[in-house]
Amino acid sequence: MDILNILPRSLLAERLEALAYLYRRSDAAVAEFAERSGVACPAGCGSCCEGFVPDIVPLEAAYLAAYLAGADKPLAYSIAANGLEARSRDDGRVGCPLYADDNPYHCTVYEARPLICRMFAFSATRDKLGAPTFAVCRKGTSLGGVRSAKGDALIEAFGVEPPVMADLGSELASIEPESSGSRKPLPEAVREALSRVLFLVGMPDSEILDGGPDIRPTLPRAG
Repeated sequence: MDILNILPRSLLAERLEALAYLYRRSDAAVAEFAERSGVACPAGCGSCCEGFVPDIVPLEAAYLAAYLAGADKPLAYSIAANGLEARSRDDGRVGCPLYADDNPYHCTVYEARPLICRMFAFSATRDKLGAPTFAVCRKGTSLGGVRSAKGDALIEAFGVEPPVMADLGSELASIEPESSGSRKPLPEAVREALSRVLFLVGMPDSEILDGGPDIRPTLPRAG
């Protein structure tokens, strides 16, 4: 899906275009690290999504909202009206509401997933001195058998230095700096973003969008 064509030209659309570029770069960095290091997730594993609800910035929420508006408009209207609840499991874990157990790929919004979801298990953090530190997820595999390393030892251990989450996170914040400090849990952020995105998508005067509610403002009568 071309998420960027969901919205009319606007400041938000321009910022989502910049976000899409950042996402492509993060995906490429993760793919290169995975290929060169031999670090991998088990096939079909979704444990990181089953017990974790990410906090995301409003711009990422808008990207998800645009994807939902294009992929499943009835669902988009439903979330905007009724909200989205984090998923509680029998074992007490609380996870992402956009996760599907019956799908081997699990993520129902994979193309639009936030930065943390794209980089989780394949990115480094920085210690207090700024040195990158990486550890393989407890369920992940490492072709070379090494499970963790930091600083200069990363290249020796994994053959390549992993991308650093904080570095790309700083770039994310710079796209829309005025909202970058307003992180919220994904369910809350997506509901708020859908109200904004569905308004911008708009509707032709003669047609209600795919049977959705008529949210056009009432026009005053001519005097």
